[in-house]
Amino acid sequence: MRISARRHDYGGVTLWALAGDATEFEVRPDEAHDAIAFAFVDAGSPASRLDGEPWLQINSGMIIAPDGIARRLRFESPWRASVVLLPRPALTAFVTRLPTTIWWPRERRTLDLAMQAFVTALAQPTHDATAIETYAAEQLLLEMAGAVLLDRLGADTPAKDPATALRDRALAVIAQQCADSELTPARVAHDSRTSLRRLQNVFAESDLTVAGEIRRHRARLARSLLIDSRFDVLSVEQIAQRSGFGTTMSLRRALHEVYDASPRSLRRARGHV
Repeated sequence: MRISARRHDYGGVTLWALAGDATEFEVRPDEAHDAIAFAFVDAGSPASRLDGEPWLQINSGMIIAPDGIARRLRFESPWRASVVLLPRPALTAFVTRLPTTIWWPRERRTLDLAMQAFVTALAQPTHDATAIETYAAEQLLLEMAGAVLLDRLGADTPAKDPATALRDRALAVIAQQCADSELTPARVAHDSRTSLRRLQNVFAESDLTVAGEIRRHRARLARSLLIDSRFDVLSVEQIAQRSGFGTTMSLRRALHEVYDASPRSLRRARGHV
């Protein structure tokens, strides 16, 4: 059995470039990290088995799985794959429901194909990544994974409720544009092709508000900058500006509301995040 593995770290995101001959191996849960795994198979066709269950052939180039599930994988021919481990707390800023079991789509879509192409390129670097490249890769991977989850969750149900579809569309707009300080609930409604009143009612059905979701996504972005030592050169005011907040006061209020933390405490506790 021969398996090659190369690890690449992009901030809080880990990417593994894997390849091997025909083989069977066990994937053990990593209890130290609360992550979601996106696996993209570039060559070969895997089968997966949970303890006590039969083998299932995976006829898809993308597999999404919580990192805490022990399972066995089998390839009957040479294979190549890239696995991205993304922190679960970061992805909950995009979607409130995350996969709890191993899942793979029957048909591929544009978003996950684009993410696979990007991941494959990152898995074959031509040089050591600069600080800017590392930060950009981390943010792009999180944005892509969030977009894939928004696009995919519920796709295999008979029909998506119109209100749910509208809410998911609006959340995608917020996730993509939260760094823009000009983003308002009215603009989210416009870009979601609905009225502000209708959008507010749909969010209220889930005990959410449009403004609250904008604030939560901006807090996520600010937190990612504050816990990254590469951005210690930025003042709290600059962090607020990059995260879409108009003032440092609104940044502090949002961080306290979402994370029960301040900018200083997040920077101080980064070794424990």
